[in-house]
Amino acid sequence: MIFYKKTTLTAVVAVAMSCLALQSCEDFLTVYPTDAITEGQFWQDKNDLNFVRAAAYKKLTDHDRYTPIDIYEGPLSKLMCWGEFRTDNMVLNTRDATDIIRLQDAVLMPTASMFNWSEFYQGINYCNMVLVRGQRMLENNVDPSFAEGEWRPIKAEMHALRALYYFYLVRAFRDVPYVSIPVETDEEALNARIGATPGVAIIGDLIDSLEVVQNYAAVNFGSRLDNKGRFTKLGVRTLLADLYLWRGCMLQNYLSKMREGVDSIVNLSDVMEDGVLKTADGTVINASYLSQESQRCFQQCISYCDMALDYMKSEYQKELDKMANPSPLLRNQPYPLTRFELPSVVDAAVDFVYADLFSRKNSDESIFEVQFDGSSNVNGILGNYLSSYSSRTLTAQKLSVNPALAAVSAVELESGFGRGFGKTDVRLLETMDYEQGNSTVYPYVKNVAEQVTIMNVRDMSEGASYSYRSASSQNANWPIYRLSDLMLIKAEAIARTANASSTALNEGFDMLNSLFARYNPGATVEDGEWKSVRLGGYDLVNGTFDRSSAAYFGTNKDATQLLLLVYRERQREFVGEGKFWFDIVREAEATNDPAFAISSYISIRSEVKARLRNIYSLYCPIYTEEMKVNGVKFGGKLVQNPVWDRYSSN
Repeated sequence: MIFYKKTTLTAVVAVAMSCLALQSCEDFLTVYPTDAITEGQFWQDKNDLNFVRAAAYKKLTDHDRYTPIDIYEGPLSKLMCWGEFRTDNMVLNTRDATDIIRLQDAVLMPTASMFNWSEFYQGINYCNMVLVRGQRMLENNVDPSFAEGEWRPIKAEMHALRALYYFYLVRAFRDVPYVSIPVETDEEALNARIGATPGVAIIGDLIDSLEVVQNYAAVNFGSRLDNKGRFTKLGVRTLLADLYLWRGCMLQNYLSKMREGVDSIVNLSDVMEDGVLKTADGTVINASYLSQESQRCFQQCISYCDMALDYMKSEYQKELDKMANPSPLLRNQPYPLTRFELPSVVDAAVDFVYADLFSRKNSDESIFEVQFDGSSNVNGILGNYLSSYSSRTLTAQKLSVNPALAAVSAVELESGFGRGFGKTDVRLLETMDYEQGNSTVYPYVKNVAEQVTIMNVRDMSEGASYSYRSASSQNANWPIYRLSDLMLIKAEAIARTANASSTALNEGFDMLNSLFARYNPGATVEDGEWKSVRLGGYDLVNGTFDRSSAAYFGTNKDATQLLLLVYRERQREFVGEGKFWFDIVREAEATNDPAFAISSYISIRSEVKARLRNIYSLYCPIYTEEMKVNGVKFGGKLVQNPVWDRYSSN
């Protein structure tokens, strides 16, 4: 594939030059010209290995500067297009963003550069280089100071980072080329024309590889920046939980979703015997097998969530033990959430939950986030697409928050299943400038603002005051996983588990109600219209729920209602973080009913819904330039997404 050409050795060293954390980088580069480094000269010690390890992470931050030449040139920018802008979270403010207009109209053109996946494969290739070369260095004793104990955590984090890159590709494109060895020369890149592997098989292999190394992952790298900016054991287990959730959903109804000649396997080791698809151990892959395997995946998802949650709870307890007199709320709440301290009177209050999660960066609730320092790398994603702040003015860019998210009716709010933000949900003001907004444009503020001060925690309609990061020094990190992800992943797995017990279902409701309680402190203060049904049986002092209370929101509710609540909460929690379209795709995979998934969770025009009736319509087309090199029509092996092939140039 032509895009591997950019990941040859010289390119690796060029990227490594900007990895400022590696102190020996400059010394190494003064010895050899970067365009004359040979394989034998480079892979000499563990520092060289760490150059490429750091480059694999840095690839996630590439090109995402404010006002770039091509706004779709960074991995995270593309994640916004693939995972956010197809939903109804955002509305366009301009008619000159042709590609995004087509995206939202469900007319996906393979010629659009937003579908260029090259940066993801470059990141994958860096990971593959580290995994292959690191093992070789260890076995050949190239660097005597580089022992197996040092190699194992690096190996684990590279398997995890590679899995993350592939995971995004599968969620966006479904079936993609799967390569686990490095491509190191232009000739290899041109000759490496391979077909797509079914996404469900890729996820299965990623899971298998992470299962082998997860116990070797580092628990603590020694600094908060590294612990949140690199894959620790906590991050690996959270990623495994997410992968298991997706595989479980993709396996459901899989035989009905297979494309003949493309989706020919479920696991990489599957074989076809006498026209019957079997696993490597001879098990026939039929509806019964797929159903059992799907349920096993949901159970494994829950197990890994528990491991990760137990670790975060233990770390939280250590912090509590250091406090002189923690409140009962902090001591007794079942999940280690940062909490609001309500003012004694209705008055302005600094939103220190927002400050902890987004302003301070790398919070205790953070599991893995892409690091931006505002100097060597600048996060321009928000300024390019959503909002920028300059000359003391916040300006909505191409898109703003959908006003419908701020227009929840009282009936919806009291039902407990309302879509969008209620009047007591502080995420309303953490997400949009409600006071500056109007009926059509609400500027996005999450991660653009450094501080949020809420005028009245009992009524968000009174607005907030903000201090902002400037567009020229945007240093907001990009969250990949945090505690709320973990809680919502587990709750969803519970909801998707067949015949889940009432105890398990109540735990799912507990997690969602705890998040809701954290973000709706004003809804717990007064009776009457401000008392939310979602907080029935809630103990204001201890932050716990009484499941025996007749008012407990979970009593006599089933898995279907829990799943609906998960999706409502995910939409509120992750607006602008590039996740909600992938949630819709996951539901469509689980039900094999895209129309149901679309109608249940987002509101779009009927003509757009009509274009999204096929499971493949929810995925992206393969970029035209890629097809020209590796498409079947050009002698390669890639087959275009069948829904979007109509827009391919001949």
